[in-house]
Amino acid sequence: MNKVLLVFCLFLSFCSFAVKVAPSDSNFTYTGRFDFSAKKVVSFGYTGAKIKFDFKGEVLSIGLSDWSDGFAEHENYYNIILNGKVIDVVKATAGLKYYKIDLPSNDVFYKIEIFKRTEVACAIGVFHGVKFNVGELRKSINIKRNIEWVGDSFLCGYGNMVSNNPPPNGNPSTGFHAKNENGYESFGAITSRALAANFYSVAISGRGVSRNFDGSTTGVIPSIYELIYPDSLGAKHYYFEINQDLVVIKLSTNDFGPEIQSPAILLDSTSFVKAYLSFIDIVVKHNPEAKIILAIGGGLSDGYPLGLKRLSRCRSWVKVILNESKLAHSNKFAFFEFKTISAPYGEDWHPTIKSQNKMAKEVTPFIKEFMDW
Repeated sequence: MNKVLLVFCLFLSFCSFAVKVAPSDSNFTYTGRFDFSAKKVVSFGYTGAKIKFDFKGEVLSIGLSDWSDGFAEHENYYNIILNGKVIDVVKATAGLKYYKIDLPSNDVFYKIEIFKRTEVACAIGVFHGVKFNVGELRKSINIKRNIEWVGDSFLCGYGNMVSNNPPPNGNPSTGFHAKNENGYESFGAITSRALAANFYSVAISGRGVSRNFDGSTTGVIPSIYELIYPDSLGAKHYYFEINQDLVVIKLSTNDFGPEIQSPAILLDSTSFVKAYLSFIDIVVKHNPEAKIILAIGGGLSDGYPLGLKRLSRCRSWVKVILNESKLAHSNKFAFFEFKTISAPYGEDWHPTIKSQNKMAKEVTPFIKEFMDW
C-alpha cells in the first residue's frame, strides 16, 4: 500500500513540474507561410515550413497533428534537427501527438528545428507547441538572409529518398510515396543552407505557370502565390511581411508536361509568356527590393519527346520573359539553367538526393556572385 502511495505521489510530482508552451510564445521563430488565426495552434502547408527555438532542460516533446483524411500518402513527415544535424524523422497523425526529442545533455542550450519535409498536397501541418519537464526556451539567433524559391516537384523533393535505374534494369515509374519525399534535401533547401539564408518555398508537384502537368489550368502557381494555403484549403491571404533578398523562380517544366502525351499537346508560347510576365508583376509587387532569378532545366531535354526540343523552346521563351521583365521593373534579374538530370532517378523520374545536391552545387556559386554574398 505504501509503495502504491509513493508511486502516486511521484506521478503527481512529475505532473506538477510539466510545462506546456503555446505556439504563440515569442521564443518560437516561424520560417515560411503560417496561419496564426487560430488561438491555440499554428497551421502551415508548404515544404520547408520551419519552427525554430533554443531549449535547455529535460523531457522535451513537440506537439504535431495533420489536417488529413488519413490515407497513406496524405500524411506529413518532419525532420527534427538538433544544432544543424537531423536526428529524427517524425510522421504526424490526424490526431494530436507529442513526440519526445532526445537531448545529449540537460545542461546546455540546443538549437531545435522542426522542418516540414513533405509538400502541401500531402497534408496541412498543425503545431501545438511544446511540453517539457524542467527547462527553458529562448529565441534562436536570427538568420538575416532570405531566399524564396518558387517551383514544383523538384523543389519539394519528390521521391528523392530512393534511387531507381531506368528500364530494362529498373523502373522509376513508381508513383508517389510521402515517406520518400524530403524537401530538406531539395536543391533549394541545400543551397539556402550553404548560403546561410532562410529557406522559403512556394511549390507544389505538377504545377506550372500557364498550365499544369496534366494540362489543367486551375491551381497554377500564379493563382495561389498570394495565399497561405492553395486551392480549396481556404483563400487566406499571405501578408508578405518578410523582406526577401532573392526570389528564385524555377517553373515551366510542368507547362511542357502535356507534350509527352500521344499525341502531344503543344504549349502555346504566347499564353506561356503572357502568364509568366503577369506572374513576375505579382512577385515584384510583393518583393519590390528583391533580386530575381528565372531558372529552367533539370527536367527538360531536347531529346525527349524526339523532335520537340522542349528545352530549347523553354530557354528561348524564358529569355524573352527575362528581357521584358528587365524593361518593366527596377529589380535586378538573372537567368540560370540547370543541367538535365540523369540516371539513377527518384520516384517517377525525379532527382535523387545525389542529383539534388548536384543541382545545388550548380546554382550556389551563381547566386553567391549574383547576390555578392
